[in-house]
Amino acid sequence: MGFVIKKTIALLAIFLIVPLVIIVANWHWQPESIDNTSEYFFWLTETASYPWAIITSTALFLLFCILIPNKSPKKIVLLWLLLTTTILGGQIIKSIIKSHAAESRPYVLWLTQNYNISDEHFYAIPKIERQEIIHQLLNGSSTIPHWLSRHWQNETGYAFPSGHTLFATTWSFLAIVLLGFRRHYLIVSTLILWAVLMEISRLSLGMHYPDDLILGTFVAWVISLICCFYARKWLIVDS
Repeated sequence: MGFVIKKTIALLAIFLIVPLVIIVANWHWQPESIDNTSEYFFWLTETASYPWAIITSTALFLLFCILIPNKSPKKIVLLWLLLTTTILGGQIIKSIIKSHAAESRPYVLWLTQNYNISDEHFYAIPKIERQEIIHQLLNGSSTIPHWLSRHWQNETGYAFPSGHTLFATTWSFLAIVLLGFRRHYLIVSTLILWAVLMEISRLSLGMHYPDDLILGTFVAWVISLICCFYARKWLIVDS
């Protein structure tokens, strides 16, 4: 496991670059940061949003099944069990932390500052009422595009940590530890790029702060190492 930890440290450092640069630059989300490229980030972030995340996970599971050496029915079933537990486990951990941290999203704080509402009141009411508030406040807005308003209506929960970042970085870590970079460098590199762009998308859409990304990445790293331990124990991958 010591070798696996060393192998993933570099990837962990890559994923921490985006939030750390944002912290050093003292950048804070404002609607002025939305431009013509923002919608592309929206479509990318949707790959980790429900229900599209299920399609993404299914496609990646099938890809892992194809690339795992020495396949057998037993190994495929164990791989499915391990990947499902890892991805769902990470999201459960994320949800528990969110409920305890109760950190308002950047866009919610922007709404409170510009539309005279309270973030405490916003999070105290049911989700359907939060969605209706966003719809009423931003319907026909010249500042916030319709697609972003709809995204906000679907994402009215707390910010800390980032579930989208956790989802994307987990798959990237899993690709490193289960597939190996040297054997499948193109696929692994693509997943790493996807995860980095996911981080940028969560910041640019007003959904998260840098610390949300940092914790999401660390949770992904830890659960991926646990996944790797059992993958080796169950002989899914070489020891």
